[in-house]
Amino acid sequence: MTVQEHNKILNDLNKVFIPCRTVLEMEALISLYLLDHNYNHIKEVPHTRPSSEHLIKILGYQDTPFYMDIIDFFINCAIPKVKPLVTYARDNHDRIRMGNIIPYSKTRVCVYLALHQLKLKFLIIKSIIDKFKEKIPNKTYSNLTRQEKNVKIHLTEFSEEYYLKNKMNLTILFPKSKASDRVKKMLKNDHSITGEKLLEMATSREFFDKNNIIKFIMREIKASVFVCKLMFAKMDLADPFSKTEETMIDAEEVMTSNDFIPELIPAICQNMDENNLDQLKSCIGAFYFLLDKVFEGINRAVEIASRGQLQLEIYEPIYYTGNILSI
Repeated sequence: MTVQEHNKILNDLNKVFIPCRTVLEMEALISLYLLDHNYNHIKEVPHTRPSSEHLIKILGYQDTPFYMDIIDFFINCAIPKVKPLVTYARDNHDRIRMGNIIPYSKTRVCVYLALHQLKLKFLIIKSIIDKFKEKIPNKTYSNLTRQEKNVKIHLTEFSEEYYLKNKMNLTILFPKSKASDRVKKMLKNDHSITGEKLLEMATSREFFDKNNIIKFIMREIKASVFVCKLMFAKMDLADPFSKTEETMIDAEEVMTSNDFIPELIPAICQNMDENNLDQLKSCIGAFYFLLDKVFEGINRAVEIASRGQLQLEIYEPIYYTGNILSI
């Protein structure tokens, strides 16, 4: 990473990631919860706009002060800053109160960071599949050279790529604190919320095993969706990723469905391993089709939250990500 890229990331860190770290804390916490619980148990919770006490009870963290503090701050400090999308009547015409909703505005920045995190997870997946796709020969199997026939893409390789990029992103977001010995002693207790603890929460287990990487990715995605929906509920938007007039595909359902990532990623890797080129190309085609619907849904949520002021290109992140997607 160049000095210029590093400085650009730090610029966004100062504006967004540091004041909105509570979003990342909640993501890490929900992801940890999903290690041992089914997402369906909490899927509809955001619609109820839970209090911190109620959410703590639902998640079963009444006896864990560290987790309770994360939930309490997010619900009682971060969410109240998210202002609803307000419409009002004036001179018999409906008008929309726009306000300042650029990516760094105080009333939206937590929402944008959550959406950025969600989109980045899918961008990381896309970047890996893009690299895999480059290795697919544009020939029939009988015309392949011996070297081309021996090209193998294992699910373990996908796992390592995803884990590396994901941890790189989290390391940027949860930098190790530079503090004096006195401050370090003050922070060295069970209740302090430090970057090191959060990074450990988010990457607490190695997922290089091919049977676990998909579970890891899915709980990360579901955690992001959950956090986004908690904030969109405050904005009176129950389904921010809902299907549009152009398609009947529900982007949120695709994100969390077992028919998308859990089905297609292993199928792509297996067909690559076995050189089933026709089936491989079919799987990749289906993957990109559904992935684009996911990105359209996320971009739609960004556009709704900004009342049309932020309109992203389909693969464009909200904030600068350095070279995470290109390494």
